[in-house]
Amino acid sequence: MQSGSDVIWTGRPWVSPGIVLRTIGFVIVAVLATVLLSFAGLMSQMVLAQPLFVWVYAVLALAWLVSLLGLFTMRASYRYVLRSNSLELEQGIARKKSLIVSPSGFSELELDQGLVGRMLNYGSLEIRSQGGQQLNLMMIKSPKDVSAKIREVMTTPTVRIARDTPPPAAATSK
Repeated sequence: MQSGSDVIWTGRPWVSPGIVLRTIGFVIVAVLATVLLSFAGLMSQMVLAQPLFVWVYAVLALAWLVSLLGLFTMRASYRYVLRSNSLELEQGIARKKSLIVSPSGFSELELDQGLVGRMLNYGSLEIRSQGGQQLNLMMIKSPKDVSAKIREVMTTPTVRIARDTPPPAAATSK
């Protein structure tokens, strides 16, 4: 790990649009289920001492919560850190894995935004290194701004200063 003083940007997957879209989707399904149950005359049908529509709503609510659990797990599992000399992707909850791309190994940066992503200002970034390593930064808020920061860091030339004298030879034991 490097010091936090050279951090330019840090982020996690932005799950708010996913939460909103899934909630809207489940509300639409609940309204459609209510209409269908009404037309079929099953709204007041009792199942285990509860009206059928209560069971339908309970199943929909459980499915909604399970779908949100996946989003929250993704948010907790990924962390993105742009430093003045590297881009790092940390993933995992119990077991952490870090992938790091330095400017000297940077090859390509791709921004992917769908229609909804453009409307809500989120998208994914795919970074490829010259060694074939690939970093996927998913669900990034303001991906154009973040990609500009990444491109600025990754395209800055690295200057190394060579020593005038070679380093001392390692002592050999007899």
